[in-house]
Amino acid sequence: MNKMPRILLHPGFHKTGTSSIQHFLWVNREKLEPHVQLLMLRHLKPVTSLVHNFSRTGNPLVLLDLSERLDTLLSQLPFDGRDILVSCEALCGHLPGWPNVDTYAAAPVTVSYVANYLAEHFGAIETKVVLTTRERSSWLFSAYRHHLKGHRLRMDFDEFAAAYSPAADFAPIVDALRSELGDVVTTLPLEDTKCHALGPGGALLDAFGIDPSGFTPVGKGNTGPNEALWREFLTINRSGLSDEEVIAAKDALADETQLGGWRTA
Repeated sequence: MNKMPRILLHPGFHKTGTSSIQHFLWVNREKLEPHVQLLMLRHLKPVTSLVHNFSRTGNPLVLLDLSERLDTLLSQLPFDGRDILVSCEALCGHLPGWPNVDTYAAAPVTVSYVANYLAEHFGAIETKVVLTTRERSSWLFSAYRHHLKGHRLRMDFDEFAAAYSPAADFAPIVDALRSELGDVVTTLPLEDTKCHALGPGGALLDAFGIDPSGFTPVGKGNTGPNEALWREFLTINRSGLSDEEVIAAKDALADETQLGGWRTA
């Protein structure tokens, strides 16, 4: 008889070391395999497309098909009693600053839904939710640079920081999730994870009670554009080019500078 698993959920936040964590998990997937079944964005895209839609619209009807999509996903996952480890910041919705997304208001709804669904589906004996966080000003600047590449953001950084400063206060979202899920919700600051011998990925495994000794460390990835490059992106975004020409120009610059490093999905 299979033992009952734990649900180990890392649903974000964006720009808090998530790419480093997921690259670490993927590089070490064979070492993790005896202990956990690993789910990341590459597995969850049909689910996260609904979550993204909900974060843009706030319309609860968008989530009506969420359980069906989770059913379909998990029907393809052979359950054998291992813990289920999910790392995917898209479960919080879009990164605030995306068009029509000002905050993480969607996250308490979507993360608690997925956590409860997985616990019920697998008959889990325990659920742990770890949210990685980051110091406010550092997070805002990282989010700003990400959006300069990701869409046609025309704001300068001071304008962006003023508009999206509330999104950098993670405490209300964490509190809302704790009200839904209880004390199983904890936080892990990026500033602390950087001090771990294996970086953010090793720190996350420690938080979940998984010994990462002997795992392969990884470097940084998806670090965002440097100052010269993000200023070029801003100039392009503010130019008279068409949207299609803007995308092409920024893609060419990103390719030229090898922006982003490795990615996990």
